[in-house]
Amino acid sequence: MIRAFFEAIRAPIARYIAELGEAGAAFRIAGAWSVRLRPHGFHANHVHPRGWISSAFYVALPAAVADDASRAGWLKFGEPGPPTRPALGPEHFVKPEPGLLALFPSSLWHGTVPFGGDEPRLSIAFDVVRGDERP
Repeated sequence: MIRAFFEAIRAPIARYIAELGEAGAAFRIAGAWSVRLRPHGFHANHVHPRGWISSAFYVALPAAVADDASRAGWLKFGEPGPPTRPALGPEHFVKPEPGLLALFPSSLWHGTVPFGGDEPRLSIAFDVVRGDERP
């Protein structure tokens, strides 16, 4: 299953790279991990300094993500990790859906909105680097 997952995401990654204007660029997965957030969990805003492209693939989601008003459990972009003056909030949100693969620049601040309920939020994340880069 894991091997099949990584084979299945190669084409979407290649399309994303082409949309960046770098069609045909060599790439490789530099690291991958699964994330099981418990209710009221969240990812603090952060970047991936060693990646080129980062990701979130949604496996299972709590019912709370359906609330468009609260955006509970949603992926958010553009809100820095350190406090700023004036405070800078998120500029864009992605509503998670099972089977959705979100790809974005690793240098982009990203995190998640906390969520409630009793169900966990399960995702797979990985970083992509250019094919000629070494860890």
